Amino acid sequence: MNRSYWLLAVGCWLVPAAGGAAVADSTAVEGDRRGGWPSASPSTIGPWWAGVWVGAAFNSEFATRLGPRNRDFYLAGIRFGRQLAASRALAVDYFVDVVPLLRSTNNPVEYRRETTTCDRFSCDTELVMHTRTAHGFGVTPVGLQLRAFPRGRVQLVLGVGLGVAWYDARVPDPEEQRLNFMGDLAAGLHVRRGYSGTVLAGIRHNHTSNASTGRVNPGLDSRVVYVGVSRSFDRRSQP
Repeated sequence: MNRSYWLLAVGCWLVPAAGGAAVADSTAVEGDRRGGWPSASPSTIGPWWAGVWVGAAFNSEFATRLGPRNRDFYLAGIRFGRQLAASRALAVDYFVDVVPLLRSTNNPVEYRRETTTCDRFSCDTELVMHTRTAHGFGVTPVGLQLRAFPRGRVQLVLGVGLGVAWYDARVPDPEEQRLNFMGDLAAGLHVRRGYSGTVLAGIRHNHTSNASTGRVNPGLDSRVVYVGVSRSFDRRSQP
């Protein structure tokens, strides 16, 4: 008889508890549905995503043998990435950039002395710089970005990328190299469009250098404004 009372008491305690848990779980799911975005648990590896972007920097100053000059710098890329870890506040992504277009204007290709004026006894000469537009391509195999508020519609993004670039001319000096190393520091915004689309925009500091592998290493720095779009391969989650 005492055993029956104990079983009845335990049953009366378990049934409401189970029902309350079911209601709580149901409410949480409905809350996520109403919010429009699926929840992400900490340290969640997300789906792969891909995107395209374009960028430009105008009147970027660089050093030449005749003093500072300016150039325009254009680039376009394809990005593949994946979320490595995420919490409610932060997410970390790994990405690779393939850059089929690099374009640098006013690139010095030759310095030579040319006659300027002559009189009866002598001629004056000066060092003249000849330039042309250099074209190239690159790849950034190492890229990491940090996203704040990954579950939000608008996310603040900080990123860094390291790679190489190959030009059809020595950049930015005739004694430089065609193959250069390239690094980026970026800050921008990601704005979600639906479940799988994202619009991105921001500023990136691009540095190009041969890392002292050539006879000279003047280096190039550009403040690039970029815009792009990306799309997830899984509609349930998108960076």
